[in-house]
Amino acid sequence: MNRHEIGDCSADTHCSSIVVIGYGNPLRSDDGIGWRIAGVLRGRFDSSGIEVIQCHELTPEMAENMRRAALVIFIDAATDGFPGEVRQRRLSGSGMNDSSPALSHGLTPEALLALAAHLYGASPDAHLFTVCGRSFCHGENFSPEVARAFPSVVAAIEGLLVEQQGLAFPPPEISRIA
Repeated sequence: MNRHEIGDCSADTHCSSIVVIGYGNPLRSDDGIGWRIAGVLRGRFDSSGIEVIQCHELTPEMAENMRRAALVIFIDAATDGFPGEVRQRRLSGSGMNDSSPALSHGLTPEALLALAAHLYGASPDAHLFTVCGRSFCHGENFSPEVARAFPSVVAAIEGLLVEQQGLAFPPPEISRIA
C-alpha cells in the first residue's frame, strides 16, 4: 500500500481532511484503473490536507484514515456496464448490517464507511468513481475504452474537489499515463 500525507489520528494531531483511495490490481489490466488514477492524483495534489492510498483491496484498518476526513473518494474498476463507462455515486455508511462481510475479503466502500462510523463516529461525505473494464487478464495496459475514460475520471474527481473543497490544480499531464 502506498500512502501520501498519512497522519497519526490521535486526539492531539491533525488528520487528512480528504482521503482518496484507489484500489484494484495494477497487474490485471483494467482492474488497475483505481490504483493508477490515485497515482496521478497524488502527483497533482499540493495540499497537505489530502491523503492518497493505493491498494489492492479495502481493509478494515482504513476506517481509521477516515476518522476525521470531511471527504472520502473511492476509485475502482467495475464489471457491470459498457467498457469505458464512468459512474459516480454518493455513498453512505448505512449499508452494513450484521451479515455484511465487514472484516473479510469482500469489504465494500459502504461497509468501510459504516465501520468508520461505528468505531470513530465518522461520517464523511463519500463518493465512488468506477470505470467499467473490458479486460481483467494479466497485463499492465488498459483496454482502449478504459484508456479513453482515464482523463475524464481524473477531471471529474478534480472537479468534485474544486466544487466541495475549493482546491485548484495545474493543467493535467495525464496522456502519457493512460
